[in-house]
This record gives sequence, C-alpha cells and structure tokens, in this order.
Amino acid sequence: MSTNLFKKHLSSYYAYIPHSFKIALDPESICKATSYRDPKSGKYKKPEWKESKSGMDYRPSVNIAPTDVTPVLLNASHFNKEENEPVIYPMMWGMIPPWHKGEIKSHGLSTNNCRLEGVKESKLYSPALQNGKRCVVLCEGFYEWQTTKKDSSSKQPYYIYAPQDKEVCIEDPKSWKAEWNEIEGWKGPKLLKMAGLFSCWTSPEGKPVHSYSVITMESNSTFSWLHHRMPAILHSDVEVMDWIDNGRVPADKAKDLLKPVSDLKWHPVSTAVNNSRNKAESCNKPVDLKNPKPVNPLMMNWLKRANNTQASSSAESKSDNCETPQAKKFKKEEPK
Repeated sequence: MSTNLFKKHLSSYYAYIPHSFKIALDPESICKATSYRDPKSGKYKKPEWKESKSGMDYRPSVNIAPTDVTPVLLNASHFNKEENEPVIYPMMWGMIPPWHKGEIKSHGLSTNNCRLEGVKESKLYSPALQNGKRCVVLCEGFYEWQTTKKDSSSKQPYYIYAPQDKEVCIEDPKSWKAEWNEIEGWKGPKLLKMAGLFSCWTSPEGKPVHSYSVITMESNSTFSWLHHRMPAILHSDVEVMDWIDNGRVPADKAKDLLKPVSDLKWHPVSTAVNNSRNKAESCNKPVDLKNPKPVNPLMMNWLKRANNTQASSSAESKSDNCETPQAKKFKKEEPK
C-alpha cells in the first residue's frame, strides 16, 4: 500500500479513536512538558530524548495521521537494562506485526489502536503487553468525529485536550509561556498522555523500527455523547511511571491502571481536518457550529486535486498488476 493512501483519512473509518491528533511542540519542549518530580532531589527532571535508529524522524504537526512518527515515552530499560528512567523516543503510529515480511507500511492491518477488552487474547498485542512493551503516547490533543448523531449526513470533528491553566489557550501557541525550571517544572500547555503498546520490527534493510498502537476502551458518560470509545488516558505522573515501569509493575496490575477519565475539554473544529494533507495552523481552532467559518477554497481545491491524482495513481497501479494492496485491506482484522 502506498504511503499516501495508507495515511489518508477514510470517511468510513470511525470505529477507532483517536482518528488523528496534534503534537506541534519541538523535542526540547516535549521533554520539558513531560518532566517529573525526582523523588530523590525533589526537583523536576526532564526525560532524555533518544534519536531514532530507523531514520524515521519526528516532525511536529497540527494534524498527525497514521504512519506518522510521534514522540513516545517509555522506560530506558528497553535500550539499556541498567537504566530505569523515562526516555522519549520517536515511533511510528501503527504497530508493525513482528511476523511481517516486506515493506514497512505494506502489512495492511488496522493497528493504529487496540481494544483494551481483547488485548490479552490478541496475537499481536498480548505479547507486547506480557513482555512489558508499554509506552505513553504524547500529544497536545486529538481529533474525533461525532458518531452519535445518526441523522447527520456529515460527522462533525472535535478537538479534545487536557484542562489547561487559566492563562493557557490550547489552540493559541502565542498564549504559551513555554517556560521550565527545576523548581516549578513546565509552564506551557499540558499534554495528553495516552497508554500504548509498542514493538520493535527489523526492516529488510536491517534497521530497527519502533511502532505503537494506542489503547482504547468503552467511553464513560463524559465522552459517550461524542463517541462510544475513548483512548486510555493516564491521569497522573504516578500512573505514567507505573505504566512504563515493566520491571516493578506486572502486566495485569498495569492493565488495571487504565480507567476512563472524566477530566477532558473539547471544542468543535473545521471539517478541513478531515484530510490529513491539511496541516494548516487553523486545524484545531474552535468554530461556531451555527455559523462555521468557510474553509479556504484555494486550500480545499488543492487537496481535491491531490486526492484525485492519488486515486488515479492507485487505479493505474491496480491495472498494472502491481503488489499494492487495495484500500479495503486497511480494514482487515489482525490474525487471532
């Protein structure tokens, strides 16, 4: 499957969340935003940022899509058995099955998210859970489309994020102080920290490629008006540390940490976010549902032309009997 086709947002693919999300901070700011209080010194400490060995680098974006690379928090013991501290490592969104042979994005399975209810029975996710490959996916917020209005011809997207300090407006980077010190910690936007599972796959070129899936669960009363499922969000630093510490916290105990959270904020955004090619800064800006602002017609025409070109290219590939799987393979279930 081509990279662009795999990354495209499919209009019928609403059974999983998050559909896309936003992380636009640079690596240094992400380390500051995930700093934690060191129990020994009482001061805030920043996780180390580890550079990817796969050659797939993190690029900040207001509209992250599957197969993009994002910052992920995990325990340093996965890289050095003598270390037991949190580190940040860039990983690809969408776990690559360890049994996969071929190009990095050609396995055809829907692995962006995994259901908490069936994780222990899953051929793909159970080994990751049992082997302690637990991680925390970092983002400023995620986009979700309302699926609970059955009479609606189009699905309204919303931007969901953590409650912020009074002076921080999540959709306006100009309001972020982005300050940090060892005594007070981070003064910028609060990140969402979603529980995930990861794996390390070896590419045909012999490079280690880390990839992850976000864990989802049934929604609670806070979120069910929007969608029947929600990501497993870790609420406190203690939960974060327990989730990634596979040496101290066994799999079953870690799984019990995952509960639906009620402390979330949201606002409606433009349908321009429906297309992952749209990286405009306005993607997460609030809109008035009674009088939504029109989307820039030049941008939308460009996106339509790009999509038509992409569809034409896919059709030509099919007629040439190439090995590119069809789009419907994107929905294929993982092996049991």
